[in-house]
Amino acid sequence: MGSLRAVALAVLATVAALVAAAPAVAQDSSPNVERVARIPELASAISINFIDDVMFVSTVGGLYSFDVSDPANPQRLGALPMYVWENEDVDVDPVRKRVFISRDPRGFTSPATPGAFPKGAVHVIDVSDPRLMTQAGFFLLPAGHTSTCVNDCDFLWTGGPSRGIDQPADWGGRPIFATDVRDPANPVPCPEPIDTGRNDGKTDYAHDVQVDADGVAWVSGAGGVRGYWTEGRHRDPVTGEVRVATPCDPVPYGGSGTPDTATPSRFMHNSFRDVKGRGGRRVLYGTEENVTSDCATSGRFVTYDLKGTLGGEGFRDTARTRHRMTALDTWTPEGAEGSSGCASAHYFSARGDGLFANAFYEQGVRFLDVSNPRRIEQVGWYRPADANTWAAYWHDGHVFVADLQRGVEVLRFSGRVRGQGRGKGGAAAPRDDAPRGGARRAGLAMDPDLGYLCPLRAPAPSSAASSSKAPAIALPAR
Repeated sequence: MGSLRAVALAVLATVAALVAAAPAVAQDSSPNVERVARIPELASAISINFIDDVMFVSTVGGLYSFDVSDPANPQRLGALPMYVWENEDVDVDPVRKRVFISRDPRGFTSPATPGAFPKGAVHVIDVSDPRLMTQAGFFLLPAGHTSTCVNDCDFLWTGGPSRGIDQPADWGGRPIFATDVRDPANPVPCPEPIDTGRNDGKTDYAHDVQVDADGVAWVSGAGGVRGYWTEGRHRDPVTGEVRVATPCDPVPYGGSGTPDTATPSRFMHNSFRDVKGRGGRRVLYGTEENVTSDCATSGRFVTYDLKGTLGGEGFRDTARTRHRMTALDTWTPEGAEGSSGCASAHYFSARGDGLFANAFYEQGVRFLDVSNPRRIEQVGWYRPADANTWAAYWHDGHVFVADLQRGVEVLRFSGRVRGQGRGKGGAAAPRDDAPRGGARRAGLAMDPDLGYLCPLRAPAPSSAASSSKAPAIALPAR
């Protein structure tokens, strides 16, 4: 008996020694992040949006719909195959039950092709029956990288990409082109482009638009972020005139250039202003996209103080003034727990209590506490070894992830927001004293925005908010 016990102890000791000598297995996530579902067949997922509990996924190969009333068990409803590049920030009309597919001038085949085509395009998809999605409208226009609803989806603002054929020689990229899409079969374009002169007086790449709960449309792109009223009567801070804002003739609100000390590339990809959160109307959150392995210049997530931008400073004579916003803090995955290096920031979304879910390409999803915008802190992460994460979206208490390689994944976060108030020695958020307005609404991979090949590494909360109660999409019985 004693000899058997000795043998057993020796075997256990050997096993323990082998386990101790084995290399550690890399974890996919922090302990407070759990993956509850995955849809790997959507391995070319670009962007996601929701109408009620129907998830719409825009991919390189088409549009897909899923019932996500049970986030841990998504059920496929329908598919509309099409080759499209890139529709990087798919938007929806929750009242009319429409999805908007923005086709990049480089994207009439897939993946992206060198841009010999002078026009972009928009497909308007009727999704009133998500099992049988049909095209309700299609139109060409000079831009086509992203399209965003303004004024309850009566209009679309479409921007990007970089300068191409048939564009003025002094443009660095395409500005915003607005279209009345109330009748999608007969769209009406606005007569002039919007957000011109955005990059120190030069008309340049307007990349994407997010509309906040006050109705301000924030345009991110080369040089910085600027916001506009698109409805209601407002004082134009550039001219001093009080006038009616429209989607074709918006009134400047605020925002400006971004300092290269905070964002070396000065290419702002997307933004968000949480008017009801900490800092409220004074804090703007933004993503710089710069796809590089150099940690010193890789694109980062930034918080800005809008003070000093609400008097037209970002719109008036900027070729001379070179006006800049004040950056409060910046964050990248470099040196963070669960990180293997650097990656550019991309799309993010807010839960509503200071917790953000941020996509950082091959560095996956980073859960960031920004309740103190002067001190951004990571409180969780999800980074599989093969991640190529483009966007992360809060919905029904979960985070839905669009990953170009892994498909769509659903995460549950069980951690806490730690940075409340002045915690961790950070300073208080800027006081919320911005004016309130009269809007009624609350391998290698192609770099998606700059159009070149780069190492493998696309909200933001939905900018479409309706002042009307939309009838729910009827889901099939299970």
